[in-house]
Amino acid sequence: MSSQHKPELLAPAGSEESMHAAVENGADAVYFGIAGGNFNARARAKNILLDKLADTIAMLHRRKVKAYVTLNTLAFADELPQIETLLREFASCRVDAILVQDLGIAALAHRLCPGLTLHASTQMSLTSAEAFSLASRYGIRRVVLPRELSIRQIQILRQNTDLELEAFVHGALCISFSGQCYASLNLGGHSTARSANRGSCAQPCRMSYTLCDTESSQPRPIFSPTDLAALPLLRQMRDAGVFAFKIEGRLKPPEYVAETTRIYRSAIDAMIVETPPQDHTQDLERLSLTFSRGFSTGWLEGTDARRLVPGNIVAHRGTPLGTVVEVRRDAAVVSLMAPVKRGDGVLFENENEPDRSQGGRVYEIFHRRASVKEAQAGNKVLLTFANGSIDAECVAAGQSVRKTDDPRMEREIRRSLQSKRPQEKMLLHINVHGVTGEPLRITAEAGNGVKIELQSDAPLEEAKKHPLTAETLREQLGRLGETEFELGELDAAVDGKAMVPLSVLGRLRRQIVELLQNQTASLPKQELKPVQFGPPLKELRESFQNSYSPDTSPANPVYHVLFREAECFSDGVTLSRYLEEGYRSFYAELRGYKEFEQAAQSVRLVGAEFVAVAPRILKPGETKFLKFLAGLTPDAALVRNLGALRFFSERNIPCIADFSFNIVNDLAFWQLEELGNILRITPGPDMDEERMSVLLNLVPAERIEWIVQGRSPLFTMEHCLWKANLVPPGKPCETICRSLPLRVRDRRGAVHPVRSDVHCRNIIENAETISPPQCLSQWISRGLRHLRIEHNSGGIDLR
Repeated sequence: MSSQHKPELLAPAGSEESMHAAVENGADAVYFGIAGGNFNARARAKNILLDKLADTIAMLHRRKVKAYVTLNTLAFADELPQIETLLREFASCRVDAILVQDLGIAALAHRLCPGLTLHASTQMSLTSAEAFSLASRYGIRRVVLPRELSIRQIQILRQNTDLELEAFVHGALCISFSGQCYASLNLGGHSTARSANRGSCAQPCRMSYTLCDTESSQPRPIFSPTDLAALPLLRQMRDAGVFAFKIEGRLKPPEYVAETTRIYRSAIDAMIVETPPQDHTQDLERLSLTFSRGFSTGWLEGTDARRLVPGNIVAHRGTPLGTVVEVRRDAAVVSLMAPVKRGDGVLFENENEPDRSQGGRVYEIFHRRASVKEAQAGNKVLLTFANGSIDAECVAAGQSVRKTDDPRMEREIRRSLQSKRPQEKMLLHINVHGVTGEPLRITAEAGNGVKIELQSDAPLEEAKKHPLTAETLREQLGRLGETEFELGELDAAVDGKAMVPLSVLGRLRRQIVELLQNQTASLPKQELKPVQFGPPLKELRESFQNSYSPDTSPANPVYHVLFREAECFSDGVTLSRYLEEGYRSFYAELRGYKEFEQAAQSVRLVGAEFVAVAPRILKPGETKFLKFLAGLTPDAALVRNLGALRFFSERNIPCIADFSFNIVNDLAFWQLEELGNILRITPGPDMDEERMSVLLNLVPAERIEWIVQGRSPLFTMEHCLWKANLVPPGKPCETICRSLPLRVRDRRGAVHPVRSDVHCRNIIENAETISPPQCLSQWISRGLRHLRIEHNSGGIDLR
């Protein structure tokens, strides 16, 4: 792919109004969900009604805008018939692509609707070329990249895959890898109604937490990142191989969609014509006022923990306005670094106690004791507010002041949304043929493919003074005003003697517009070849089930234990005790290479199975560690992502698929079975006892591994809490995470352990431990054989 390609601009459409805003402001494509169910990651958005889908797609296609439908959550086995119905409708309506997370949905879509293009949602957690390779086997054509990748890592991925790469360029950031965040699910009482993987994230990352093992005892939003604004990096991202630039924001209002789409459209267009690098200061300020928790470039330029998560932001904070000089009752003297007007929204930022930050709307401005409507940067002014709107006790000299909204700008954006003048126009190619004595003939073709022909009522007369020229035709036919058309190319063949009155050209221009509009409105919506469907869900299920002969012989359960402490392998006592209790295999999830080598040796000395645990995330350049693990010749590998699955399967090392694959239905189970050398699969955390009982009826129970004790992860983060909070700026961390324990306390008093993996990624674990389900004995009687416990500090006692 050439570095000079024009990236696709993909805008959010959380409502019909937002879709209109995206289209009119230059989006090449929009992404949206369908109302009803929990099958898209923004269930709370004003999603499109299914019975309006065909008309919506037809409208978008008439405007040359692609339609991507989000089906990017997990579906339980009993919900797959609903998914089948939706997929048939999507294919029939000719959506341009669907975004998927669930392997089962991907498998069903690929087989049922082979003509339907599939994009892997960022919820699928695909972070490596190895993962891309497996994903392409079930029809994935584009990957929405996790936000945690740098531009350099994206470039490496581009060099090792043929799949299209889509990257976020603007909007909210998640602190956890998408698809690997179980905080909302677990902290919400393990209710799928609060699950991020079911489209209902309650955003616990925006809440305040206390770092327990440090001197700081003040609750702060230590997991709440800034918003992404990659506007200055678009050229670098394009050159790295990003095919599509994505704006986040299906829960944002139409004004946000309009402004972000307009600004990024302008930046992309300027980049393509190779203009000098732009100054985006003004654009970023406007974007900050539309919505911003403070902007950063996320992980695109590498990891900067303090910049990414300052620890004092939760909600919209706008753009810097100045500094408090003096506080008065319902007023403050502010030294301005940006202009301010009456009516502007202002925030007095309390960085130490964000919940005590004060905000209000400017009532009056005094400069040199005179009341003014507006004051410029560099001035010292008195800002007054309505009585009681701010608590002066929470405002202090030296505090930062931010402008959170600009009513004048908001009115401007709203007018653009209400205007009938399209922001993005279709180009017209007009061909004119004029010969004296014959009618003037015009052919016009719009960018949407509509073509019309017309001619003047009377033949052309010979000119006495002003013969018809191409310049005159361009000037008169190009006056397209507030229509949705804009004159592009004009080819004129005139004999040099003919003349046409300007009134005739004006009438012909109006006829061109009317004919094009009428034909555009009457374009056939779905006069296309019938969609060819593959085997239905019922047949797919039968084919999968018939391909496997379950082992129905009675067997006692087999216990496996996972250790994260090197001491458990080195003391010789721990392994022997578990062997005496009947455990067959030991899983090692450790931090150092020598620790793994010692673990492998110790396990083999006692004659047990050694299982190497691979990291949950695999990014470019990290297969070196997997090669090390493979070199230990483990009996199996516990894998957490598609990249690791491919790596170990290619080396004939059996794999145990962990819960991070989010397997919650039978098609996902069988699909994963097809992709690698898999011994067992652990279902995803969204599975409750009822759903698990259903799944055991559809897949071989002896191929399931269930975790009966341990801790569920809340967040899996590229962000490092140690680096952000305990290491001085600019100083190396010196692996402080290995020597200094860290825990976080939530607002309810629960204390959650923090640990880091071999690549220094942080995992926040739930304070509440997993316990064996009440129906475990029933599952065992139905064939469930493999039970895992994950060792926590202080030991475990399963029996």
